[in-house]
Amino acid sequence: MLGITLGIGACATPFSAEQPQSPLAADIYAQLALGYMHSGHLELAHQRLLMALELGPNRPLTLKAAQDWQKQQTPQQ
Repeated sequence: MLGITLGIGACATPFSAEQPQSPLAADIYAQLALGYMHSGHLELAHQRLLMALELGPNRPLTLKAAQDWQKQQTPQQ
């Protein structure tokens, strides 16, 4: 029964690479990016940040993650 329910749900919302911006998804990816940055997993952080920027480039959390990323990339003196 669960498989049928999941199958119907999947058909109702097909994935598309050209979906409109999603604020919730952007916030989730931005939060993941921040978490990965703070734990030192910079490649994963960068990947999540790129997704956040794609889905919600002007979201406050995305902008914070981008700002933190920029600080990580700037050599400290």
